[in-house]
Amino acid sequence: MGTPTNPMVIGALLRLDRPLTLEAVEAVVRDKLVPHRRFRQHVVESRHRFGAPRWLDDAPFDLHEHVRRLNPSGPVDADTLSGLVAERINAPLPLERSPWTFEVVDLLPLGSALLVRIHHCIADGRALVAVLEELADEGLGADHGRPQIRLSPEPTRRPRFFGQLAGLLRLFTRSGDPVSLLRRPLNGRKCVAWSEAIPLDTIKAIAAGHGGHVADVLLAGVAGALDRYARDHGEVPRSVHALLPVAAPSKALAGELGNHYASVFVSLPAAIDDPQVRLATIARDMTVLRSGGQSRLAGSLVRVAGSVAPGIERRALRWGARRASLVVSSLAGPRTPLRIAGQPLGAIVIWAPAAATIGLSVTLFGYAGEIRLGVLTDSAVIDRPQQLVVAFQAAIDELRRG
Repeated sequence: MGTPTNPMVIGALLRLDRPLTLEAVEAVVRDKLVPHRRFRQHVVESRHRFGAPRWLDDAPFDLHEHVRRLNPSGPVDADTLSGLVAERINAPLPLERSPWTFEVVDLLPLGSALLVRIHHCIADGRALVAVLEELADEGLGADHGRPQIRLSPEPTRRPRFFGQLAGLLRLFTRSGDPVSLLRRPLNGRKCVAWSEAIPLDTIKAIAAGHGGHVADVLLAGVAGALDRYARDHGEVPRSVHALLPVAAPSKALAGELGNHYASVFVSLPAAIDDPQVRLATIARDMTVLRSGGQSRLAGSLVRVAGSVAPGIERRALRWGARRASLVVSSLAGPRTPLRIAGQPLGAIVIWAPAAATIGLSVTLFGYAGEIRLGVLTDSAVIDRPQQLVVAFQAAIDELRRG
């Protein structure tokens, strides 16, 4: 699924208000993740173009290759943390060992950050949430009855092949998004940004006031951010399409690792000036999507969890990526605060990867009654993603005032 300019790596930044020792992180990972075989395996690609990849045990497995402390010149503050995170996001994960890392960062004036990177072949976004919950201390704020992670048996799955292939082929009838600031050749250098906490109750109140859903408000916020960003850069705002990953319920509820999701095309009407009309338009389209009707939405449901041969999948992903300008992911995390290695976890930011030629991915993650926006961009598309974060927060404020 990955390309040289878009490696399929999911990133997560966990902020803790108290110092976190490397030894404590090693102990948690050793006790809770390493026993799962998938965290001691890497993927070996087939020599044949349409052959299936397979999992191979790391030999030997060395925990210190995966869990480490980052040592810049010293503890970092809020102003330098984003640069350090971007530097690590751009560092490739080795192919010869299991593709994941946990990196501890000392923060000023006090506290720690834990930067987690996991390749998409191990876990999709929903499974990553299960991984984070697996790390949490039992009985210390973690949700009771949370799903335990289980491992998918193979790197690729092939259920209902012809039905999934038909869904992929339906992409071929779509026209591409117009040329815009978001549709440029990628250079592969990634930039990151994230928002301050937005109270979930604020989003719920906006949704209730319009008879819609939380997801509708968040998508309207993204559309409003694109509108403002285009205007600020001297371009006439245009409506674009986003790929919206959605979980496959039977697998997501079971807590399996691997990739169990589908992607749908959603129109983001950035060309509509009025924030309230923009929200109403998205809510109407999302109602059609939830009811199962796809004709009024720009796209069709596509399983991309390796249900077809990799060669076919890569071609379909490239084709589909040319028909969208960004990826928008929305994940519901733990509802109550967690603790990791005895320390309270104050905030979580997630960055989901974009596919093929798409240079912008925005991820909305809910944790303990708050939502944070994570923005991952290719610098050839947006080199200052914090501008998009500010525009998103302004769009939410407009909806709240309306």
